[in-house]
Amino acid sequence: MRGDAESRANAASRAGTPAPSPLFSARWLRCAADLTAAEPVDEGSAVRLGLCLTDAPAGTAERVLVQADLSTGHLRFSDGDWGERPALVLTLSVADAAVFLFGDAVRRVRLFERDGVRLEGVFLFVFFLDRMLQQDRTGVLARLRAVTTSLPPPRDAGPHARRPHPAPGRADAEEEENEEEARRQAEQILPRALAVLRAELGRSTPGAQLAVVHRASGTRLSVALGDCRPGVPFTRAALPIWYCCSKSVGAVAVGQLWERGLLDPMAPVSTYLPWFTGDGRETITLYQLLTHTSAVPMGLDPLHGTMAAPVALRRERLRTMTVPPDARPGTRIAYAPWWAWFLIAEVVRALDGRDYERYLTEEVLAPCGMDATRVVLSPREYRDTADRLPLIHLAGGGAPIQATHWYATEASCTRPIPGLNIRGPMSDLALFFEALMDGGEGLAGRVLRPQTVMALTARHRVGLVDAFGNADWGLGFRNESHHLGEICTAFSHHASLRTFGHYGLWTSSAFADPDAGLVVALHLNGKTWQEEHQTRMIAFGDALYEDLGLT
Repeated sequence: MRGDAESRANAASRAGTPAPSPLFSARWLRCAADLTAAEPVDEGSAVRLGLCLTDAPAGTAERVLVQADLSTGHLRFSDGDWGERPALVLTLSVADAAVFLFGDAVRRVRLFERDGVRLEGVFLFVFFLDRMLQQDRTGVLARLRAVTTSLPPPRDAGPHARRPHPAPGRADAEEEENEEEARRQAEQILPRALAVLRAELGRSTPGAQLAVVHRASGTRLSVALGDCRPGVPFTRAALPIWYCCSKSVGAVAVGQLWERGLLDPMAPVSTYLPWFTGDGRETITLYQLLTHTSAVPMGLDPLHGTMAAPVALRRERLRTMTVPPDARPGTRIAYAPWWAWFLIAEVVRALDGRDYERYLTEEVLAPCGMDATRVVLSPREYRDTADRLPLIHLAGGGAPIQATHWYATEASCTRPIPGLNIRGPMSDLALFFEALMDGGEGLAGRVLRPQTVMALTARHRVGLVDAFGNADWGLGFRNESHHLGEICTAFSHHASLRTFGHYGLWTSSAFADPDAGLVVALHLNGKTWQEEHQTRMIAFGDALYEDLGLT
């Protein structure tokens, strides 16, 4: 091995290319500075990523600052004092840092499915960093790879590689004809809304799946457009990830336990989970979790680097989390993508005895008639559908659309990530909100009492607004808040203020408007920035209300 390295170094020297050196060594950092010197980085808008290396050998930096300009793809590397704390801080081994920067998309995602990586800061930036690193539009990573020793292979041809499909047969042709007929019917009923979606295809999303129920007109439709992953058409039966729309299903589980007298939403979580005490944890209540007003903001989510890791590891991370000592719960929005619903899932398990995923399947999905939905996929279901599962694609910011594997690997599909990784067609999600609009009566049985539905969907968090337009909130549900201004419009300018629903991390949106007798569930598998996502969602929602004569 040593001889091979020496041969490569000698060859590189003869070619005028710097000899390969260890990642983050002094020589490597000088080389990186030379290779990126001509590339402008807007330090005011670039994402600052701090790397804390847990096993840096002698002569290698222990702390590295990476400045990543998402708009241009340019990079800067430096060691020493970071100055202002970076937006993201990753604590990991040198080998894992090499995977994060130079590995393929699947390996990068898998870093966050086990122990060994700790992340602090705004996790959403990781998605867009992933796109930038995959595309390497400036070629800087390719140049750095040539001067770096001990890097992972450039590509993983594992189970996520697309498998060849059999030649289409008669059944496939009939299915495509049925899909096309559904699209024709949808365009007749919702011409403006479908035009909005078609305008987004190829621009901010490769595909879409939609379900709409409108009682007064007798409308009940399901339609799919575009592709769910490269080369695979989106169908009405496809199983997109719901992201945070999954939280509403967990909120109904809390409502059911409340009805049974087993739970008080105002009680501390430690009432039901005795292990969740110490360091301020005993001050966190279920009400704070459901309304996202706890004292622990998103940037301090202890599950950032382990959201798809084994359950025991995530439980241990929560058992040792610390509540900021000067925090004042209830005074600001503190959205919790992972840790809050993991705790809620633990409460459900402690009070009922069934695992969260089994409880939701039997007590929420079944009475709603949501037969196609899976809280988690079984390993066999994953293997059978891996090459057809919709992928999330990163869009926006002027860069090309990029398919990613976040929440599409086997671990993140088969391990429960409460409040995040439910998968099912939008027609099933519409059944869920239809049951709530009907006072808790599902297609196959009662889910909640009418008064419990009212309690969950009423305004509990009032008067708080964050930078993402989140405003009034129920117990696990977003309330339409367009009366508070444009940025707070959730679903449509025409939606009644009784409208409740949820967003799914700049991809999915689902809501029920009881005054209009309307239920909508929409998934766009292109994730873009908040402003662009809200613009396209409101444009769609307004067009839909206009199509149905609800303006």
